[in-house]
Amino acid sequence: MFSRDRLLDLMAARATEGLPAHESEELDRALLEQEDLTADDLELAAAAAYLAFDAACGATEPMPEGLKRRILAALPPTD
Repeated sequence: MFSRDRLLDLMAARATEGLPAHESEELDRALLEQEDLTADDLELAAAAAYLAFDAACGATEPMPEGLKRRILAALPPTD
C-alpha cells in the first residue's frame, strides 16, 4: 500500500513539472488503490491556480504541454 503523502507528492510533481517514467509508473500503481482521488485531481487544481495567478500578475511560466493537452482533452465538445 502506498502512503497518502507519497501519492500526493507524485500527483503534485506531475501537475507542476512532470514525472520521469519510473515515477509515472509508481503514480499509476498508487492510483489503482485510491477511490477518492483521480489522476487529474491535482492537475486541474494546478491549472486553476496557474490561470488565477497569470490573470493576477502575468508573470508565470508557460503551462506544461502535457497538462495543457490533458485539460483540453477533458473539455466537453462544443457544437
